[in-house]
Amino acid sequence: MAMTDTALTPYRSRVDAARRMRLTGSRPAVYWMTGLSGAGKSTVASLAEKMLIDAGHAAVMLDGDTVRTGLCRGLGFSPEDRHENLRRIAECAKLLALSGQIVIVCAISPTAESRRQAREIVSPAAAFSEVYVKADVEVCAARDPKGLYKKAFAGEIENFTGVSAPYEEPEAPDLILDTAKNSAEACAGMLADRALFVNRGGERLLSVLLRAAREASDAILGYYSTGAGVREKEDRSPLTDADLASDKILSAALTEAFPEYAILSEEEADDGERLTNRAGVFIVDPLDGTKEFLSHNGEFCVSVGFAEGGRVRAGVVAVPAQSVFYYAMEKTGAYKLPFSDLGEDFRIGDGKRLAVSERTEDLIVAVSRSHPDETTKTFLEANREKIAGVVTAGSCLKGCLIAEGKADFHLRVGAFTKEWDTAGMQIVCEEAGAIFTDAYGDELVANRPDPVNRRGFRIANRRGTLEGLILPPPGPEPEKK
Repeated sequence: MAMTDTALTPYRSRVDAARRMRLTGSRPAVYWMTGLSGAGKSTVASLAEKMLIDAGHAAVMLDGDTVRTGLCRGLGFSPEDRHENLRRIAECAKLLALSGQIVIVCAISPTAESRRQAREIVSPAAAFSEVYVKADVEVCAARDPKGLYKKAFAGEIENFTGVSAPYEEPEAPDLILDTAKNSAEACAGMLADRALFVNRGGERLLSVLLRAAREASDAILGYYSTGAGVREKEDRSPLTDADLASDKILSAALTEAFPEYAILSEEEADDGERLTNRAGVFIVDPLDGTKEFLSHNGEFCVSVGFAEGGRVRAGVVAVPAQSVFYYAMEKTGAYKLPFSDLGEDFRIGDGKRLAVSERTEDLIVAVSRSHPDETTKTFLEANREKIAGVVTAGSCLKGCLIAEGKADFHLRVGAFTKEWDTAGMQIVCEEAGAIFTDAYGDELVANRPDPVNRRGFRIANRRGTLEGLILPPPGPEPEKK
């Protein structure tokens, strides 16, 4: 009796996608590159693969010609063999994605049906994107990297796509890379940027952050109007019931939506797991500006940053008393959005786009309301001829003021702040055009073993502003306590 497919039982892995992502740092995804021979699929794919690897992600290129020398050896170019070739490539891409990798497939895939089949095979395991590498027959023939068009036009090759066999141009691809108008490097950058955007959760990540911050803001305002119990932490800073309620809401929402990411929160013990999680970490301040909250001046925030690879990549700062968000994601801009305008169909770009001011003279300097220090006073005195005014604000609102052009500079020297104080506003400032570093101009690395900003931080609206200021000289790095 012959064995049939009904006797086969696929064995389910005991490792889920979230656990693999913590190890590889990559969300399973397949980018299916379709286009004529010579359009540049393999060239672009190999460049994008390297960009993703250089960025610290697990990525692999699956080239159609390479697969035909092994897995699909023996298959010809009849419609039936081409169908089987693409089916095998799709199944292979699915397995690679299940291992926790970003997969870039290069296959002509001449028909809409062949691409639909690939999407159908891959989609249960990973995000699938159809990428059209666009270049017409004339452009591809002029390149003719393999000498195939010359033979096809001479009738020496039968069923050659674009010459003697049809190519069905994608009607609604997820991404178009026009290699006739853009360099291979530029197209690879577009593909890598999209892959990184998808890898970090893209609009879903920001949507979850915004909704969680809104819910946390509502909880905080409940205590704001009725009063909150206050206790003192080890560092003698205040801790309120509002801090704890906000932290509980944020932690639950972020863990449920993104179990693959770690959380570093001001109000939770740091177990160090975040340092080995290559997928990323949420850096959370449930109530930034507790003293402002207790003073009832409205200058307090909910701040959440998302960091990956040592950099903050996305962030949300919610201002409960103003019912407004500041939000940003790397390479997509920074925006200000009223709570009331957060719809179910949120898209990055909703709200008012933020941009820093163009001032390099007559500067507006943002200073801390609750934490004045001698360095700031000395700085203001040394630069009084360039400073037109000072604006006082609490919490990370100082950074938000710079992001929307209402202030131009802020300086904080010394180990007074932690990562959760700066992460959310850092990406908002940077995406609005600001320069955000430690107090002496070095990169402010995210998700460090020691979360204290021991060298402080500074924010400038533009480089010309920094060049014209007298800044405090670097001092000894404050010791860990």
